[in-house]
Amino acid sequence: MEAQLHNREQIFYGWKIVAASVVILAFGFGMFFSTNGLFVVPVCESLGLSRAEFTFHRTVIMIASACALPFYGKAIQRFGVKKILFVGMSMLGMVTFGYSFATNMMHFYLLALVNGIFFASVSFMTIGILISDWFTDKKGVANGFAFAGTGVGAAIMTPVISRIIEQAGWRVAYRFMGAFGTVVLLPVIFFLIKDKPAQMGLTPYTSPGVKQETKSHVYNLSFREAIRTSRFWLLSIALIFIACYASSTTTHSVPFLSDIGYSPAKVSAVIALVNVVLAGGKIVLGIIYDRFGTMVGNNFVSVCCITFPIAALFAHVPGIPWVYAVSVAMAGCALSVPVPILINKYFGEKDYPVIFSIVSLFITFGSAVAVPSKGAIFDFTGSYDVAWIIFLVFAVVVAICLFAAEKTYKAEGARL
Repeated sequence: MEAQLHNREQIFYGWKIVAASVVILAFGFGMFFSTNGLFVVPVCESLGLSRAEFTFHRTVIMIASACALPFYGKAIQRFGVKKILFVGMSMLGMVTFGYSFATNMMHFYLLALVNGIFFASVSFMTIGILISDWFTDKKGVANGFAFAGTGVGAAIMTPVISRIIEQAGWRVAYRFMGAFGTVVLLPVIFFLIKDKPAQMGLTPYTSPGVKQETKSHVYNLSFREAIRTSRFWLLSIALIFIACYASSTTTHSVPFLSDIGYSPAKVSAVIALVNVVLAGGKIVLGIIYDRFGTMVGNNFVSVCCITFPIAALFAHVPGIPWVYAVSVAMAGCALSVPVPILINKYFGEKDYPVIFSIVSLFITFGSAVAVPSKGAIFDFTGSYDVAWIIFLVFAVVVAICLFAAEKTYKAEGARL
């Protein structure tokens, strides 16, 4: 009780964890991930590479990351999020700096392998696990603000890195990113991140006046118990399909809108709106999940998932691209904020990092498969219409799976 009173007498330290997480995701995940496209043309022209050769190093990163993800759950349980963040950020900074010395494609592939192994250390997964430890209530808002950092980082660093490439070249830009990320983020991680509230004599955040119920053991599952429930597979299938159209649509939106006749200025404006909603939408989604519960939150996600492929099919109609931008961005937000909330609710804290890491593996798999598959559909059919119809079917499956997962939550728990 004394600790809880102390929590209310000043700003709860968990909100400082959220602020630190914004910075980590902005200048870690956000900066390193969002600026990749800026290097394609200058690196290929400088080293005489094809775009397919160069962009394949992103595939290497995703494959290595997928292989490493199952080990992160146990590593976080053993060493804590802070050590994982510190080591991972150190390695990502060195790898990014190392790209600047590459003279052939093999150098990029080898560095990409190391990059992929440590990429998940500075991601939604690690930050989601950290925030879950600090918040019993307001998980949605806390995660929403923290995850919005990726959009902040993209908005700030994309023009900065673009300018550096233009003025000083791609090698200097890589060195700047590696050094900047290391110098800014390592002190933030070292001085501000605390793994558990107990390290500071605190308890996880709870809303004043809200009675907390002890979670029954039937809802606090080990990984082995979790994978025997249908809600684990329903949730995983939903997230795989969301990952399929979220990642591939982000990659293909510019050529899609250009192909149906929109000017470069209109396309840029639509994509800018997508990026704005991707940042602010995470906060909105967090508020919805906190205020109205997981069923309403899941239904909202489902509506967005169904809306955007329909909007894409009618995107030639003036005004519809704006609907497409908002709905596709909000659907993409479903890969961040709801994931830690639903995993924590459905399976508890017992093996939370392990379960989170395996679900993240499924999400990575969906992203890796979808991007080239959507491109192949366009190459074969000459348009994206078939892809949008497939995604509409996926969206219906997502809606069914999310609804069923929520409905089976209590029924399955009672039988365990």
